[in-house]
Amino acid sequence: MNIAMILSGGVGQRFGAPTPKQYQDLLGKPVVEYVVEATLQADNIDRTVVVCADEYLDWFRERFDVDVCVGGSERNISFKNGMEYIKSKYNCDKLMVFDAMRPFVTKELIDLYMDKLDEYEVVATCQRIVDSLGCLDFLECDRSRYYILQSPEAFRFDLIYKNFNPFSPLVEAYQQLPEGTTLYKHFDFPDNYKLTYHHDLDFMRMYMSHKKSKER
Repeated sequence: MNIAMILSGGVGQRFGAPTPKQYQDLLGKPVVEYVVEATLQADNIDRTVVVCADEYLDWFRERFDVDVCVGGSERNISFKNGMEYIKSKYNCDKLMVFDAMRPFVTKELIDLYMDKLDEYEVVATCQRIVDSLGCLDFLECDRSRYYILQSPEAFRFDLIYKNFNPFSPLVEAYQQLPEGTTLYKHFDFPDNYKLTYHHDLDFMRMYMSHKKSKER
C-alpha cells in the first residue's frame, strides 16, 4: 500500500499571523488544500494521512476523504506520530512525505517518486545551489559539491520506520538512514516554493496566477 503523509501541524511563528500559514488563502483555497488535492489525484497513492494540530482534525475530515492524526511540538515528532498511526492501521509499502506549505506539488511528481521507489529506497527533492556559497571556517567553498534538500521525500516504509529518531537534530529524515541506503536525487522540481513569510504568499499568488493563465 502506498501512503501520502502531509505534515500540517506547524504554527508558523515566522509568518506572524493568528491563522497558521498552511491555512492562508491562496487564490480561493487554503495553501494545504493544493497538497491534499495532488495526493488524492495521484494514481500511485492509495491513502492520504494528514498530521495536524488537534483543532484542525475535524476541518480536514469535513473537507477531504483523508485520515487524520494529531501532530507534535516539532516536525520530527509529527513525522513519527504519523508513521505510528499508519503502522497501526495499514500495511504500508511506500511512504511519501509532504510539507503543507509547499503547494506546487503535482500528481505527476508523486507518481514519479512512487515509481522510483521500485528501484531506490529513498527519493529526495533536491535543488542545485546557484548563488555563491560561503563558509565560516574557510574561504573557498565549492558549491558543486552541495545541494539543497526539500520536501517532498519518499521512502520504503519499513526502512524509515525502523531507523527514524524523532529526537534527532537532523531535519531531513533520509539523513538518519544507514550508510549504503540507495537514494534517488530529483533535481527537476524548480518551482517547489515554500510559504514561510508574508511576502512568500504574495509571490505565490502572482506565480500561480501566471501558471494558470499559461494553461488556458
